[in-house]
Amino acid sequence: MAKELNLNKLMLVTLAILMLSIGWPNHGYIAALEEEAHIEWSRILEGNHPLYKSVSGYAATATSDGGYVAVGDKYCETPDENCSYVVKLNSSGEILWEREMLYYDYDYEENTAFTVIETSDGSILVGGEIRDGSYGRPRFVPYVFRLSADGELLWQKYYPRMPYYQQSASNIQETSNGDFVITGGGWNEYSPSPAYLLKIDANGDELWSKTYPIGYSGMFSNIILTSDDGVIVAGSRTLEEYDRVALPYLLKINRNGEVVWQKTAETDSVTSTIVSSDDGNYILTRYNPSTQAYYLQKINEAGDILWNKSLNSSAMDEIESIIRTQPVDEGYVLFVQNKPSSIENGKSRYQIILLDENAVPTKKYQFGDLDLGLGKNGVTTYDQGLLVTGTVRINTGQGYRNEMHLLKISIPNEGPSNPELARLEFQQPELKLSVGQSAATVVNAVYSDASVTDVTYSSIYDSLDPSIASVDAFGNITGNSPGTTWIKAAYEGLETRIAVNVTDAKAPGRFYLDSEEYSLSIGTELDVAAYYVNDSGLPSKVTQDAVFSMDDPSIATIDEYGNIRGIRPGITHITATYNGATYRASVWVVRPYVYHQ
Repeated sequence: MAKELNLNKLMLVTLAILMLSIGWPNHGYIAALEEEAHIEWSRILEGNHPLYKSVSGYAATATSDGGYVAVGDKYCETPDENCSYVVKLNSSGEILWEREMLYYDYDYEENTAFTVIETSDGSILVGGEIRDGSYGRPRFVPYVFRLSADGELLWQKYYPRMPYYQQSASNIQETSNGDFVITGGGWNEYSPSPAYLLKIDANGDELWSKTYPIGYSGMFSNIILTSDDGVIVAGSRTLEEYDRVALPYLLKINRNGEVVWQKTAETDSVTSTIVSSDDGNYILTRYNPSTQAYYLQKINEAGDILWNKSLNSSAMDEIESIIRTQPVDEGYVLFVQNKPSSIENGKSRYQIILLDENAVPTKKYQFGDLDLGLGKNGVTTYDQGLLVTGTVRINTGQGYRNEMHLLKISIPNEGPSNPELARLEFQQPELKLSVGQSAATVVNAVYSDASVTDVTYSSIYDSLDPSIASVDAFGNITGNSPGTTWIKAAYEGLETRIAVNVTDAKAPGRFYLDSEEYSLSIGTELDVAAYYVNDSGLPSKVTQDAVFSMDDPSIATIDEYGNIRGIRPGITHITATYNGATYRASVWVVRPYVYHQ
């Protein structure tokens, strides 16, 4: 069932996306002209079950006929359990058809849809997970079904061969000959759960399935097809059974599932979808936990880094996480979630940021209700905008239910100006470090129209005395011994420098949580403890004074006291802040074990 979204209810869902007319004050960025972006249409979908009307939206894709397909799950009237839900809309947002997916194997098998693509022949392929009771104890395995362009079921299959307690199909890539490469989350209770790939043909028959035991456990969170029908995947892994630290890594895998190259010494996670660039290379959005900064990275098919472009400008301070990055003409579009502090100051939960080719913000659009949950598969692009699919949790007065929200957003097509480069400058004139301490710097290119571009990752650095302070290729400066020296940055023929004073002063205090990774079941709660170690090395518990937020509250929520509650299966992250210090930890939510007699 669909209903029009009430644009007047700003506190429920903010759908009017307004251009920030004031720009970014005090930092020299061009002030954006006041402009109203066009919301072509919006829809709320609710279920038709007489008691449980919840519908959740997880993914969407644009189709070749100008329409859209969105998927998620709902509570079916028959057989009175959870099922995958698919809805096709035309370019105006009118529903053309809806489909509930029912699968019986001796008994009805509960299922959920997490991702959707349009295939080369115009049909619809959907991936998710399904309950499999054939081994006695119920578990969840990858589930894939194919529909015609008109919504008729062509086939549906699930893949139980790999020994995981819970495994899903949440990323799908089509090869040049019409096969499909699939990956997603995998989890076991008491044994390793390596990342996996599954390859099927056009009829859903398995061609091969392989696991990649690089470490104790892992998963591929991002995947993209390469020109030779292989894939580049980004994931995370733990090295030992009880490790709380998930380490990022990159792999290139050929069409037969064999590893071509691997980069397992990575420190910066890939936070958004991997996308193709116009020149046949690949754009990654990465996060550096040491500097707490995002940046864009271009790599080629061999995994070589071609460039890095920093997103760590003062204009990006509101970003909590980047959900999706998409190249466009002469730049990029970021779909991001705002920090809790920005939301508290009256900002919306999400924003769309337009970047020029140097990754400098040129325009920003705010939108989104505080209760609107979105994932990376919930944002799809078309020529002049975005289709957003997400879930809003509604308090009905008698309980809670989910509603699927669909928004079609138009973005004006305006290219950035090309002013002349006037000077280069560090954002701060000097830097004070203690021995062994590192700090990130920002180098700005100032143009003739007073606009500023962050060129930190595009500059070339040198230290006058590396024995006192050294600098890496990304502008991170490290104090090596007491003294004073200069760090120089060069960009497009211009130079600037910063004074660095290194002392033997004690390192500042440290803020951290009691774990770097939390795991809990749906419907259960887990408390988080926050600690601060002062300059003398004495720890104190500061949970009550810390501020907590969750990247994706549709997976898990966290209250002001640090109590986590599992909502649905998935992986998200906590951000904790105390006295200006920030700490992030991952949260894994799994389905509870259900005993059947």
